[in-house]
Amino acid sequence: MKPPIATAISSHRSLQVLLALLALQVVLLLAPVPPQLQNLVNYLPLHTALETLAIAVAGMIFATIWSVRREQLRPGMMMLGCTFLGSALLDFSHMLSYPGMADYVTPSSVEKAILFWLAARFLDAASLLAFAALSLRPSVKPQRPLAVLTATLVLVVLVHGAVLKEVSWLPRTFIAGEGLTTFKVTAEYVVIALFALAALLLALRMRDGSMANADLFLAAACTAAMSEFFLTRYASATDIYNLAGHVYKVLACIFLYRAAFSDTVRQPYALLRATTAQQQALLTALPDLLFVVDGEGRYLDIHEGSGGGMLTAAGNLRDKTVRDVMPAREADTVLAAIAEASMHGLSRGAIIRLSPTPQTPLAFELSVARAAADDRGTTRFVVISRDVTEREKNAEALRLFSLAVAQSPNTIIATDLQGRIVYVNQAFVRGTGYSAEEAVGRNPRMLQSGKTPAATYQAMWTQLAQGNAWQGELLNRTKAGVETVEAVVIYPLRDASGATTHYLSHQTDVTSERRAAQRIEQLVNYDQLTGLPNRRMLKALFTRLCSNSEPFALLWLDLDHFRDINDSLGHGVGDLLLNLVAQRLRNSLAQQDVLSRHSGDEFALLIPQAQAEEARTCAQRMLEAIDQPMQLAEHTLSCTASAGIALYPQDATDFDTLLKCAEMAAYEAKSQGRNGWQCFSADLQQRSARALALSNALKTVLANDELHLVYQPQMDMHSGAIIGAEALLRWTHPRWGQVSPAEFIPIAESNGAIVAIGAWVLRTALAQVRKWLEAGLQPLVIAVNLSAVQFGQANLPRLVRRTLEDTGVPAKYLALELTEATALKAPQVAVQHMRDLRELGVQLAIDDFGTGYSSLSYLKRFKIHKLKIDQSFVRDIHSDADDQAIVVAIIQLARGLGVDAIAEGVETAEQARFLLQHGCREIQGYHLSRPLAAPEFEEFVRMHAATA
Repeated sequence: MKPPIATAISSHRSLQVLLALLALQVVLLLAPVPPQLQNLVNYLPLHTALETLAIAVAGMIFATIWSVRREQLRPGMMMLGCTFLGSALLDFSHMLSYPGMADYVTPSSVEKAILFWLAARFLDAASLLAFAALSLRPSVKPQRPLAVLTATLVLVVLVHGAVLKEVSWLPRTFIAGEGLTTFKVTAEYVVIALFALAALLLALRMRDGSMANADLFLAAACTAAMSEFFLTRYASATDIYNLAGHVYKVLACIFLYRAAFSDTVRQPYALLRATTAQQQALLTALPDLLFVVDGEGRYLDIHEGSGGGMLTAAGNLRDKTVRDVMPAREADTVLAAIAEASMHGLSRGAIIRLSPTPQTPLAFELSVARAAADDRGTTRFVVISRDVTEREKNAEALRLFSLAVAQSPNTIIATDLQGRIVYVNQAFVRGTGYSAEEAVGRNPRMLQSGKTPAATYQAMWTQLAQGNAWQGELLNRTKAGVETVEAVVIYPLRDASGATTHYLSHQTDVTSERRAAQRIEQLVNYDQLTGLPNRRMLKALFTRLCSNSEPFALLWLDLDHFRDINDSLGHGVGDLLLNLVAQRLRNSLAQQDVLSRHSGDEFALLIPQAQAEEARTCAQRMLEAIDQPMQLAEHTLSCTASAGIALYPQDATDFDTLLKCAEMAAYEAKSQGRNGWQCFSADLQQRSARALALSNALKTVLANDELHLVYQPQMDMHSGAIIGAEALLRWTHPRWGQVSPAEFIPIAESNGAIVAIGAWVLRTALAQVRKWLEAGLQPLVIAVNLSAVQFGQANLPRLVRRTLEDTGVPAKYLALELTEATALKAPQVAVQHMRDLRELGVQLAIDDFGTGYSSLSYLKRFKIHKLKIDQSFVRDIHSDADDQAIVVAIIQLARGLGVDAIAEGVETAEQARFLLQHGCREIQGYHLSRPLAAPEFEEFVRMHAATA
């Protein structure tokens, strides 16, 4: 097939020749005919030569077309060739019938020649028109050559029979002396019309470019029409117009021959050349190696294609076998593929692996096809070796990616743009309980629990519609109905053009993390025992209430004597008590009130929009709710509480300060007898400020040498001798002066300073005893008080022993006093401490006996030396029968336990006589002496001994 440019050039030239012939015809028709050209003397030889040439060209047209297989011919081409053979035969009879020629069956004449001419031209025009019409219908089946040829020859024979035998039946075409008849001219115009119509159809084919050589067929039709036009104009059978018509007829045959030759001979060869060139280009562009081998794997031909760099010295492979150039394993693979192609005609998919260098292993996929045998009968095989190294790498990468996706611990879902699932991985199957078959084709909404807000889905689709990724959390449900929290990332997948084709979702089950976060929030913001909000949560609520600029109340509530219950009955009962108290408090409050537990037995309450009166009413209601008997396991307990009230913003505007105000008010309630409430006041603030100042001052009291001891004598009333003294602590502050022990000792116990102070008291008292012994003073027992904090120290026995050793005082001169509440706080520890102290030789006394929850069983186990009768029982002993009974009972208990009893706070002789009468021999108090400084005490003892 001609290239488009070559076709255009050829068409242009054909049209140029056609226009030149048309111009020449116009000139001949318009120019006057010279007399010598009106009747050519030598016309017969010219006519014979032109007709012979036309007959030869027409025969060549037939021969050219007849030699081609009909399957390769365009529709109507075989008919065109056969009809031009018939035209050649009719022109041959026309030539022999021309005047001047020998008789051809019948005498030659102009009219006889014209009849053969017209028959030939009609046949030409009709066949060319039919060919042009059939060219518009490329699907028409090819004609049968013999049938077309036979029909054409039959038509020729019929024409010869009519002209040679029955000429009288035919119309006249020429009259001597008159010229052409009307029939002759009309017939010529009909032929012209047929040629013109054929030319029109061919021009259409030429214009749309769908018919090769349409320009030559068009030129042939137009030239034939012009030839016929000349033959309508001649007046003599030998004039110039007749001659020109025959010349144009020859030219038309030549155009047609060129078209037929190009269509049947030149064009196939051109197509073959183009196909060959295309095949060569394909082979050159082919990235694969191509080999031609025989059945033994011998290389017969090699083509490197565009990948020639992969094959070095290809010429060296020729006549070698695959076993000569490949490892045995790969050679066996090639030969097996050849054997398969020999049996089935084709083999595909075999892989061989070659390594031109150790660093560059290559993989090749073989496609083997059986080819035709050569002239020696050797079967050949075409082997295409495709480098699939990158493909295998990509396939391996894709396989790894596929495995990564399939085995990812996170759920992966791919959907189309309508939201239909097209892929899920195994994590989805494990996590949701839906199989892949159940999920594909459905919408992910099947996982919805109905608890994810609609706004979340709306935001998701808004982002995706804009081509953006979306991430968030969805509350889903598995097939089994289990709710899960999913952290989801969804993003659009795009093709090479950037258009979104799918959506991909990565989902991570964060249910446990969210539950852990909730648990952490519970731990951070709520009390784990009661479930109430804790201090942190209460502070957040406080901040929220402050933002509303509305007044509210804060209550602090502390259970009375809870520590005693906890210590005596155990923490389990204490926890039960706290839970029950929390429940009662919640039930007594309004819905908007916020109750919290801070630590131990301390609760706080926020009352929104509450003034003082509402706060006091609420506090009373809470106290009454608590002050009801409680059944805890096998114990029936009664419990009270003390409450403090602080108001926002009158008392404070920040949380910590307001809470401290409420706490101070609660402690004020405790100090006033417990089981009540107090509102915060400025006086409380002042006392609190003093307590804080004292607490800070106590941290440096030893370094500043502000403490000293005084000693209150103790006497045996039977003998009248001073038997000992109680060391009492005093604090003289540079600014405040004398600070009462009742004020600063509880503060020292609460801030921990009492431990160091107690050690200083012990060392100072024993050091003083050492001085008195060295000064010759009679031996005395010095009583030192132990606080609860000090007694709870694990190293107390070691401290006492070391202090005795350091001061050189015998242990029998030291008596340690502790209250029964202190001893019973941790009875097991107390028993051990007392046992260790007794082993040291130290005397032990229970101070303030009868003021706490006395336990006779523990008192027995403590094995003390003395019971000290509290001064509160001694004060009204002369007038209060109850006090008298209690004192007598304590004395008798001491006698029963085999220990001594000593009464403190004895201020009158009457109190002393009562104690002596009932068996209490030892006393201390102002009746004997006030507490004295060390020098005064020494002088007092010496004077008393002198007067005794």
